Amino acid sequence: MATLLQSIDQLIDNISVTDRQEENIKNSVSNLDSNLKNSDNNLYVERTFTNGSYERDTIIRPLNDVDIFAVLKRDDWKDEYDNLPNPQNVLTRIKNYLNSLNDYKDKVFQSRPCVTIELSDKDFDVLPSFAQLGGGYLIPNSDLKSWTYSYPEQLTTDLNNTHKSCNYKLKQIIKAVKYWNRENSKIIPSYHIEEAAINIFKINSFKNFEEAIRLWFNNAEYNLISQKFKSNDDYTASVNKIKKVKDKLNNAKKLYDENNEIEAIKIWKEIFGKEFPTVDMDEAKNFSKSLSEGSLKVSSAGILSTTIGKSVSASKGFYGDIS
Repeated sequence: MATLLQSIDQLIDNISVTDRQEENIKNSVSNLDSNLKNSDNNLYVERTFTNGSYERDTIIRPLNDVDIFAVLKRDDWKDEYDNLPNPQNVLTRIKNYLNSLNDYKDKVFQSRPCVTIELSDKDFDVLPSFAQLGGGYLIPNSDLKSWTYSYPEQLTTDLNNTHKSCNYKLKQIIKAVKYWNRENSKIIPSYHIEEAAINIFKINSFKNFEEAIRLWFNNAEYNLISQKFKSNDDYTASVNKIKKVKDKLNNAKKLYDENNEIEAIKIWKEIFGKEFPTVDMDEAKNFSKSLSEGSLKVSSAGILSTTIGKSVSASKGFYGDIS
């Protein structure tokens, strides 16, 4: 039977992008890049680059948005007074062009402040931008009437640096939290989960994913910024949900420390849902009986067994009310 730590590892594996999906995304990105930079489309795209969850390797499956910055040539878009066009006009031109292509026909729509392409197995969000001399990019503001500064590459750099300092274990934690967030109506902006994780794990270390995920929920409410949400009500609702999960995870840790591992696993299953491995109750009862009789064993890999491994000392009540 899988332990709690093994079940968490399996959750992360279940929601991570496969090598085949990765290759599929790369091919689609290459095709979209070629279309956007086509010199005959009058979009004047200088270059493109991927960003967001895909670029930072925190994307989860089933695949959702793959963010692509389309960096536009300022001289070809500005007017005689050096003013940039209205963002809505730019978005409309990109949308109309992409929708005219056979590959994307009737799959393109505007999802402020970007153009979204909905393919059968993934979505692409194309964000028009203008590179700035001092660094960063101008992107459409939420009102679609003006441009605002964005520094997408800085978040990637900060995340990679913190990921490295966490022995390359941080992005897996973020994936687990993003999956929980998706199952709860995406109440937290995806990128803000990453920003909170960076702040939390710059000052907190962890031994395993159980501790790390619990640390994120224990500290998230102090690292979320209300201005990052669509409304203060959304921010308040998010904090309240996080507090409930925090209490459940802390209770699961208490049960785990009391050798009541099955009950701890059940709590994690309740929180993370269908992609978290299901507890086999018959198997759990057999292990509980073996533990009470002193015949339970644990292998070098941490797998519980009744036949192979080092014997576990007999104990009563290991699995709570399972008898």
